[in-house]
Amino acid sequence: MRSDWRSNLTGREPFGYVVSINGPKITLNIQDAHRGHLASHHHGVSVVTEVGSLFGVDDGHRLQVMRVRSLSFAEPKEAHRVGVGTTSPSEFPLRHLEGTVMGAIERGPEGLVFAPNSLLSPSLGAAAYPLNRYELEAILQTSPKGMHLGTDIRSGHDLRVDINALFGRHVAVLGATGHGKSCLTAAVLQQLLNYPSPRIIVFDINGEYEEALRGHVGHPDEAKYTTLGGGDDSFRIPYVALGRHGLSRLLLPSEKSQRPALNFAIETLRHVGWIEEEEGVRLAGSENPRGVLFDDCRPDSCDEALRAIHSLRNRDVPIAERWPNMRALGCLVAESYSLQQAKGRVERNTFRYSNIAPLVSRIQRCCEDPQFTAVVNVEDQESVPDSELSWEAESSHFVNEIFGTPDDVWKLHIVNLRSVAHDLLPVVLGALLELLAFERFRLGQRACYPTLVVLEEAHHYLRQVATYDEDAHFTPAYERLAKEGRKFDVALWISTQRPSELSPTVLAQCGTWAVFRLTAERDLRAVESAGEWFDRQELHRIAGLPRQQAVIFGSSVAVPVRVIAPTAAPVPKSRDPDFSAWTSPVDSESVTESN
Repeated sequence: MRSDWRSNLTGREPFGYVVSINGPKITLNIQDAHRGHLASHHHGVSVVTEVGSLFGVDDGHRLQVMRVRSLSFAEPKEAHRVGVGTTSPSEFPLRHLEGTVMGAIERGPEGLVFAPNSLLSPSLGAAAYPLNRYELEAILQTSPKGMHLGTDIRSGHDLRVDINALFGRHVAVLGATGHGKSCLTAAVLQQLLNYPSPRIIVFDINGEYEEALRGHVGHPDEAKYTTLGGGDDSFRIPYVALGRHGLSRLLLPSEKSQRPALNFAIETLRHVGWIEEEEGVRLAGSENPRGVLFDDCRPDSCDEALRAIHSLRNRDVPIAERWPNMRALGCLVAESYSLQQAKGRVERNTFRYSNIAPLVSRIQRCCEDPQFTAVVNVEDQESVPDSELSWEAESSHFVNEIFGTPDDVWKLHIVNLRSVAHDLLPVVLGALLELLAFERFRLGQRACYPTLVVLEEAHHYLRQVATYDEDAHFTPAYERLAKEGRKFDVALWISTQRPSELSPTVLAQCGTWAVFRLTAERDLRAVESAGEWFDRQELHRIAGLPRQQAVIFGSSVAVPVRVIAPTAAPVPKSRDPDFSAWTSPVDSESVTESN
């Protein structure tokens, strides 16, 4: 490489020159001798007139980099009649292109350096040149040891991104089904597993990643596999592990009446026991073996029930030996709100009970729903050792089981959610992310370990939360995790088919975007509004992307790059159905044997 740009450009012929500058829109006339879309130079050939391709404009001490936005070819009778410096090319039918400045390449102490800067403008008459491979590598900011995200369509160079630049802010992988999202995710995870000590948690909605990643884990102790809701051998989440915030997300109490009652129930739950025969609650340490608190607003035993509530409010009740059945929450909610003294006697006020009856019903439905109880353990249960029935201890223990501690040796934890009903996914995964957020915020930065959380089919649970109270403004903790998670060593890898259904707050916090084909206008608008780096014209080209091609843009790449996504080996179990089997004759004997 020589000392100045002009000497470096001597091996290349210009293919055009600047004739008009109108704000960010730059118009160039194409040389009459240049009639193709390729330009040759001593490093090979480069695409220069395809929409989206890059080229350089001589700026003396630096080389400005421009992207082609549109082309207009109209052959004139006499090419370049008005000369190089004309400012009104539209009056003459010339072959020209329009482009925008992306930044500039300068020579640094260690080689070429590309700096994005869309406010630059070239000089009128400045010559336009094809870029060589060194300049393209500088623009792509390829890191030899970085994560391989694909192969640039136009230059053929591998796009490798520094791991800190990639995961320093969250990653969004968007696209229609069958276009390569899962394959890109698996390919990146396979690269990460080659590192000595990564920490990756994959929430596998469709059960497709275990086979793809198992072979990339060296020792069996370096991987964990957990199945939720899959039968007798599966893991069930203790309901107390959901914690205060997880239960609030699950039950969605109204702010005026239901939330105070639920808060009381959560605070006092460890002081009561569950009586299964009577479906009621007794106080811990009481000699009375019968239940005294119920959730059905019955008219009898009101005096005894009110005394029990007063004892709980005054903290005059010892801690129980084990956590009660989850239905005990409904009893505490109902009695704490509906019991009152009126006209010298104690009664359960039916009007007040009607205010919290929907919350009691939601608790009962959870405990009676077999799909919910297959995932969440609502029964009586032992506490974490030496915790004295502490909500914080239960949540911390569960978060450590799922997300690990700094002392754990495993690299990969796959949480298989294939058997979890889709209507429960927002509850289960939303609660898990709530717990992770609050636990990380509680511990602070020093006690955290860098963790990548992979969220497949995120539109099922990372969405705006509906409440039963129109006046309530419920902000999920995972939105705070998306906004501040990087401070606590948490990076999110968010994959979805429908970005328009995601929480806009979560989507806007993503720093790197890999966008496969999207056709729905709502989804394209969601990408446009959340992705501050993306060119609007390029956005609408996403609808025509072929399979396995994506546009990658954001904070980890200097300019948007269209790539062929890498292929995982082995690929995840995410394939198209083979309907060609319909064209083959059916073997009746094999069908009979299978039946």
